[in-house]
Amino acid sequence: LMMKVKRSNEEVNEGLRRLKELFDERGIDYMVLKGQAVGTYYPNPMLRQAGDIDYYCNTQNFPIAQEAIREVWGIDAKSYNYEHHVFFDYRGVVYEGHFVLTKFYNKKTDCYWQQLVESDSGLIVNIDGMDVKTLSPTLHAMFVFIHLYKHLLNQGISFRQFCDMAVLFHYCHDEIDHERLHEMLEAVGLQKAYRAIGCVLTDSLGMPANDLGCELTVEDRRYSKRIYAIIKHHGNMGHYNLRHPEIGWKHSVEVACMKLEHFCKLWKLAPAYSCRWLIHEFTRKFF
Repeated sequence: LMMKVKRSNEEVNEGLRRLKELFDERGIDYMVLKGQAVGTYYPNPMLRQAGDIDYYCNTQNFPIAQEAIREVWGIDAKSYNYEHHVFFDYRGVVYEGHFVLTKFYNKKTDCYWQQLVESDSGLIVNIDGMDVKTLSPTLHAMFVFIHLYKHLLNQGISFRQFCDMAVLFHYCHDEIDHERLHEMLEAVGLQKAYRAIGCVLTDSLGMPANDLGCELTVEDRRYSKRIYAIIKHHGNMGHYNLRHPEIGWKHSVEVACMKLEHFCKLWKLAPAYSCRWLIHEFTRKFF
């Protein structure tokens, strides 16, 4: 199993090397996020289960990046276009190219978040001998949490993503501006959700409580059992216990019911965000 994980990391890192060479040759400004970037903070990055390659280009560079991928790799990334990123496979490696890192389904909040990302100076990390830019520690911590919570609310998520968050917060504890982090969480309405996720990180994964930059209370732990239930029953992106895994109307209905169940369990952690998310998911899927 360890050799399989190592080979997977080698393949993903080779995919990142191809992307870096392509973008560097074309002078495209980009950032690598989550995944392999967070993996650099593990004691042995090659033993972390690799996923896909997440990269971000701003609105000026993203069309240039798409054109480079089309010309050199022969992939029309536009055909895989989602609401804020493109998704494609090249030589067995999955890529997610973001032009918006996440959406809050509120114009004011989306503008606030995009300004934070575009004004971020970034941080250089070394991934398997490659120097690549990622988000600065504070904004990266914020993004990793938002990504985790959004997928938890959506179709579920596994402990791997919780481990990534714990490792990032612990390794970068001294570099994360916790006061600014909590200001951002308050601004986007995710402060309570952050504290609930923090309970799982500290109580189950042993992350020191002071890595969160806040004191956890009994009230914060009220949702722990609900979060554990989602992790256990639905796993990573809803891959566990699906009665209808094949794409079709039965699968769509089952996934919709799953999302509604998660919303009912967790919506009070972020009422405004959760309601906007649910409305968006159902109108996008069925209308």
